[in-house]
Formats: sequence, structure tokens, C-alpha cells
Amino acid sequence: MQPALKFSLEIVDGERLGKLSVPYIHVARWLNFITSPHYGAQIIFSEQDREGVTIYFDACEGMYSYLSDRIHPQTKAPQQEVAFAIAS
Repeated sequence: MQPALKFSLEIVDGERLGKLSVPYIHVARWLNFITSPHYGAQIIFSEQDREGVTIYFDACEGMYSYLSDRIHPQTKAPQQEVAFAIAS
């Protein structure tokens, strides 16, 4: 079974970032999408695990809303924000 695509908003070192967990089979498509000139998201960092890649990125509110609506169409409540710090 293929892992699910996941999106949330998180606070990392005081900055609000999008967090997109992507199965390996879809990584290239999603990287191309979020970094396209039209959306202009900036990848801050990423993490790899055995199921895929998690991408943390800075983007406009419109992109966060679009991803939330597309990935969680049945959920109309705002995404839960989670705070954590990056180890230096």
C-alpha cells in the first residue's frame, strides 16, 4: 500500500511553514509544482524516511489554502499548527 500525501502548517523556529509529506513515486511532481515560478514557494528543508520525503516550505497563504483544500477536501477547519525547533 502506498503512503498517503499529507499537508499541514507548522511553526518552525518561529516561522510558519507548509509541511508536505510525499510518497517517493510523487516527489518530482510535487517539487516541480511548489517551486514553479507561478507559486514561488521556497523550500526551507526536507527530511527523508522509508516511505517518502517531507518538504518544509515557505509560501503565500493562497498556496497553503489550495493545498489544504486539495489534500483534505472534506476538512473545512483550518490546519492545526505545530511548533518545534530545528537543532543547530
